[in-house]
Amino acid sequence: MQEVESDWWFIGLPEEWRTEQDEDSILIFDQDELGCISLSSLQAEHGKPASEQDLNALIKEVGMPLAEGKACKIGDDYRGWEFETLEDGDYIREWFLLGGGHLLLISYACADEDSEMDRSAVDQILDTLRLKGDESSELA
Repeated sequence: MQEVESDWWFIGLPEEWRTEQDEDSILIFDQDELGCISLSSLQAEHGKPASEQDLNALIKEVGMPLAEGKACKIGDDYRGWEFETLEDGDYIREWFLLGGGHLLLISYACADEDSEMDRSAVDQILDTLRLKGDESSELA
């Protein structure tokens, strides 16, 4: 398993997945490039460690009704909300997460007809997400 890291977290990837990084996000593609995971670390606007209130404000700001999401836990360190939507034939899963005093936005997108193809692989990848500087961040 390969490991990808940002300034705040680590995540493990199967060898057949590949990554790209730009200024704002880390992109993870499956071997067929049918689906893409995007991870974007965000800072609270007030410059202090983010709180649950900041997480809820972000969700509201992007127009996601909490009633349409479900509470989730990703890895050992992140908690937040998961949403599933269809937009113009694309299936999108989005996670709005809080961990270690910062916000993390994760999205997975693919064609609607491919929505179940990588579902378990995406869940397994996200389960490896760990905060940096945490003793539990070692990947097996």
